[in-house]
Amino acid sequence: VLLLCCFCIVILGFGAGFFYTFSRSVEISSGPLWNPSQTYTPEVIRPTPQSSEIIESGDIVTFVVPTDTLDALRDTFVPNNDLPDLAKRLQGKHNVPETVEPSSGSLVEGTQQEFWVTNVDTNESFRIPATLQFVTEHAYFWIENGVKFEIDELRPLAETFENQIYPTNREFFGSEWTPGVDGDPHLYILYAGGLGYSLAGYFSSADEYHPLAHEYSNAHEMFLLNSDNVGLHEEFTYGVLAHEFQHMIHWFRDRNETSWLNEGFSELAAFLNGYDVGGFDWLYANNPDLQVNDWPNDPSATSPHYGAAFLYVTYFLYRFGEKATQALVEHPANGMFSVESVLKNLNIIDSLSVEL
Repeated sequence: VLLLCCFCIVILGFGAGFFYTFSRSVEISSGPLWNPSQTYTPEVIRPTPQSSEIIESGDIVTFVVPTDTLDALRDTFVPNNDLPDLAKRLQGKHNVPETVEPSSGSLVEGTQQEFWVTNVDTNESFRIPATLQFVTEHAYFWIENGVKFEIDELRPLAETFENQIYPTNREFFGSEWTPGVDGDPHLYILYAGGLGYSLAGYFSSADEYHPLAHEYSNAHEMFLLNSDNVGLHEEFTYGVLAHEFQHMIHWFRDRNETSWLNEGFSELAAFLNGYDVGGFDWLYANNPDLQVNDWPNDPSATSPHYGAAFLYVTYFLYRFGEKATQALVEHPANGMFSVESVLKNLNIIDSLSVEL
């Protein structure tokens, strides 16, 4: 009898606890957490070392966050990376020309030249010889001497760039600097090796300057493909062309843009041309616990960030349209500040938003 009584007491206690928990959960979850027709007066709760208040579910709390850093980021002017100005102030090189002497006429297939390239793993720059293997109206396609390739693979790549990627990127993102630093409307696209272990290609803004401003400048509108990692026949390589060309365009239109947004637009360029973005979106979706508007200094950690940035700008495009997205590309502000400015300028306002 005693054991039976103890058991009944336990059951009653468990039932009471369950009823209390259930009733509290119903109370908390019933009705919307925020009513847009109601004006709330936020309550600021600040625990003190002597005492603290218990915050119940459903309470409206304003967390006071210092804004000094945010205000400093918003109000600080970030100048463009002006290499001629840096050469003048730091190296005493005055009157650096904006352009180089243009070559006479278009180049022909078989032309040989040397170019500066960089191994991004070691940050080492060196010169390599290359041969012009294919010419289109707007591009020269160079192959490093000694790198094996098939002309039947190069030709469709070059023709697709000329007839699809070049006009698609220009229509959506705008024009690159043309005729540019070398006075030639042709882009220089170099297929070479030794550029880095995991690199597919790169655009270096240093090539947009006179060599007096940057000693490793090729003084051409130029980007590179890494022959160690991408084949001329691979669809991914076509996407890399669209990706790097967007960087070239963005440099001319907004050259101090934050890395995450710039990279997002380059991935969007590949997507708009109908190419897969290389699984970066999948990497992010499988581990989305990262800051979208950030770009790590460690190159080996950037892959999911490409996916995050791509998904963000793709959402922006589908949510707000081409006009807003194109305005974001060329807006002089950077990162989220440019996002806010573009939406405000276009009077795109969330009707449900309130300021607490």
